[in-house]
Amino acid sequence: MSQISSTPPLKQGKPQGSAWTPIFVGIIVGLFLCLAAAASGWVAYIALGGQASTRHAYAAEVERHVQLKLNIVINQQGMQQDWPAYSPNKLVVPANSLVTVTLRDYDLGDTPLPQGSPFTTVQGTGNGSAIADGKAYASLSPEKVAHTFTIPQLHINVPLPGDGAKGASYDTVIFTFHTGKAGTYIFQCFDPCGTGSSGFEGPMVTKGYMLGTLTVQ
Repeated sequence: MSQISSTPPLKQGKPQGSAWTPIFVGIIVGLFLCLAAAASGWVAYIALGGQASTRHAYAAEVERHVQLKLNIVINQQGMQQDWPAYSPNKLVVPANSLVTVTLRDYDLGDTPLPQGSPFTTVQGTGNGSAIADGKAYASLSPEKVAHTFTIPQLHINVPLPGDGAKGASYDTVIFTFHTGKAGTYIFQCFDPCGTGSSGFEGPMVTKGYMLGTLTVQ
């Protein structure tokens, strides 16, 4: 005698799915869309932040422009008679900056440089030139030089003309240069404006006269 199973027969057709499946799918899709939106926002924030940082850095770089006033004087109180001198003879400027120097030379008069001297040419300045009393120049004739402003370590040289405007007691020379890393450098004159048979003694080798220091910090 055969036994009849108490298990109800399976229904034919498609198997029944869970009622929660659409809900899970919706949650996963929603999470994916949220993550995508957040990622897009973060990328945009970084991009804008980078642009802002670049703008701020560029602005800071542009604003780093220093103006220096420098004189060459002679026969000042407390100084050696007939010895020219830079005044001041200690300059301080920031690193990685643009420096504009306005130099007044009160010791006019030509002290010729030797023919072929490299110190007749403006070197290491903006556009390779300087401006004397409103006129730009890139070099001077050797016989028309009074002094030089030279920083050998920075490859900067500016010959200073000995002739000022008619009746003037000084001429004005303007030039620019860029500083690099921090350090202490010597600026000096390489025109034989000193004493001795060579013209390179006395003020030429004495600190506080035609020798000065530029501190970049």
